[in-house]
Amino acid sequence: MLTPERIDPRATDDFNAWYDAWTGAIEHGRDYPTSWSREEMLVGLTRPEKYWAQEIWVIRSGSSVAGALFAELPLADNTDSMRITLGVLPAYRRQGYGTALYATARQVAAERNRTLLLAVVEAAIDEASPGKAFAERLGFTLGNTEIHRVLELPLDETLLTDLAAQAAERHAGYKLVTWQNRCPDELIDAFADLHAVFAAEAPSGEVDHQPEVWDAERIRFREQQSIDQGRHGWITVAIAPDGTLAGHTELYVPETDLGNIYQWDTLVVPAHRGHRLGLALKVRNHLELQHAQPAKAVVHTWNAQQNDHMNAVNAQLGFRPVEAHQEWQQRL
Repeated sequence: MLTPERIDPRATDDFNAWYDAWTGAIEHGRDYPTSWSREEMLVGLTRPEKYWAQEIWVIRSGSSVAGALFAELPLADNTDSMRITLGVLPAYRRQGYGTALYATARQVAAERNRTLLLAVVEAAIDEASPGKAFAERLGFTLGNTEIHRVLELPLDETLLTDLAAQAAERHAGYKLVTWQNRCPDELIDAFADLHAVFAAEAPSGEVDHQPEVWDAERIRFREQQSIDQGRHGWITVAIAPDGTLAGHTELYVPETDLGNIYQWDTLVVPAHRGHRLGLALKVRNHLELQHAQPAKAVVHTWNAQQNDHMNAVNAQLGFRPVEAHQEWQQRL
């Protein structure tokens, strides 16, 4: 009988074995894997917080770890759901290990009163993959597809300044403000509101996603966690003529994942769209980052297939698609 085992992330050897199996399984065959580094993951799993609960599990073949499960349970909102990423090392596939990990995920969901299971599959664009076939066999349905795109840095500064000039013609009266890591106190409540709007506005396809609760405390927690993980944030916001925040964009540079940079949220509030603020925000943020850190790197971003505007902005900057990030769901 295949019986998964829950791992205490504070047990160093057990955590390392889980991490090696998890990344080895979910990164296999991918040209641009984007897992958290070992150090980042350990911070996320061991620091107490009130927004997410996380569990890690392994399944063994004798003394060797054959596969791994990572389960995330929202605590502040969407508390009917649980998100899972599971994988089995190539040498152990098609032997029941993945099915046993899935059964454990269902058990955890039932014990935590979760009725919606969300599973992430990374796959080649428009191609069949073992992950897709496995999700379908277990009864999941595809809820949303985002395209993972990459951009090689540094960019030609002439390109960025030309794009900034083009965008500026459309947003006279708006002011762009950039900071690193910590939001200014006078903007934090409005910045939290932007995150709530982003959660509601970001295209999510058929995924059953409820509004998220954001306030100043949650922003400060996320900022501190990023710093503790060694991730340095570059954030640019657009301030409207009336003093409200019209949009924002975020880039994060990790210390323990050298050569990779991650694009997080980009949002323009619906009332302020049509001023090319999405392009202006991204261009300004890239310029600020590149002036401070001109080294070569790859930026990763994810956008829903149906997000035509942001996909067009990314194309102007030079992003190119590399894989599909799929979210599958199942009601328990």
